[in-house]
Amino acid sequence: MTQDSGRAGTPKVVVVTTMKDEGAYILDWISHYKSIGVSDFVIFTNDCSDPTDHILRCLHRMGVVEHRFSRVMRRGPHKSALMWAEYEPKVAQADWVLVVDVDEFLQINSGDGTLPGLLAARPDADAVSFVWRIFGNAGVELVDHPPVPQAFVRAEPEEGRPDEHRFFKTAFRNNGKFDRMGVHRPFLAVPPAEVNWQLADGTLLPEQELEGALHVRGSYGYSAAQLNHYALRSRDGFLNKKARGRANHFTSSIEPGYWLKFDKNQEEDRRLADSFSAALQIKEELLQDGKLREYHELALVWHRRKGRKARISTEGQAFLRNLEGSRSTA
Repeated sequence: MTQDSGRAGTPKVVVVTTMKDEGAYILDWISHYKSIGVSDFVIFTNDCSDPTDHILRCLHRMGVVEHRFSRVMRRGPHKSALMWAEYEPKVAQADWVLVVDVDEFLQINSGDGTLPGLLAARPDADAVSFVWRIFGNAGVELVDHPPVPQAFVRAEPEEGRPDEHRFFKTAFRNNGKFDRMGVHRPFLAVPPAEVNWQLADGTLLPEQELEGALHVRGSYGYSAAQLNHYALRSRDGFLNKKARGRANHFTSSIEPGYWLKFDKNQEEDRRLADSFSAALQIKEELLQDGKLREYHELALVWHRRKGRKARISTEGQAFLRNLEGSRSTA
């Protein structure tokens, strides 16, 4: 990675991600991250069947994102995209880099409500990790629903069990202390003793854990920020995701156990849902572009039809029966 730019004032944050068949969700996600201060996006896609590529080409033309068609290597779609992202000018020029997926919405619970504001309040930090809070399906069946943060407001308990670990994603400073990006965290280019790695609330990660940490126990930093992870979304949307396959693996399938793992609905958290108006305003501004609006609407139709087809298919029906069976024995 390049050396720190040393720019004064608001830090420049670039989000890096990869997508496949996510057209129904892109604009809400982009608009949300723009609303919390993200300046740039570098987005890779591969083998899309829905209008994802068309939406991103429109956003690329409009100067909102940098869109790249990824060449997928043996390491898999996600890790291949992160490898290619190392060569991107927007990444090299950023003060901070954050790798997040389209089903992850960062919820800032402190300060001015922006990501650059939170990072500016951590002047000694080289990396800041945002801990997942898993949001479940909450009985939503169809793809036709409000934006994801407004449709899904039931989550796992804010307080974890004493032995419970929760995964995180990490924003890291572009200051030469990190060798390359990872799905959950960057990899070190210097000894751990030289890295100040914090959670969102300033809690330090132990030096002895920095080289391999992917999750934390006990303290999650939610008072400052949390990463809302909507792994399931609607039932039909999940069946579309199952048909698409896992982002990190060529051969790994999505089984009922995946649903049970992520269907967490114990507590209500409406904070992001109730503050989503700024994102929706940005979305409407983007949709003033006629071609973008056309492809966005086509994506909604595609996901609606694909979800219904998946639901009534032999495989889909078998999956839903297995899911009910797994629930009854859980």
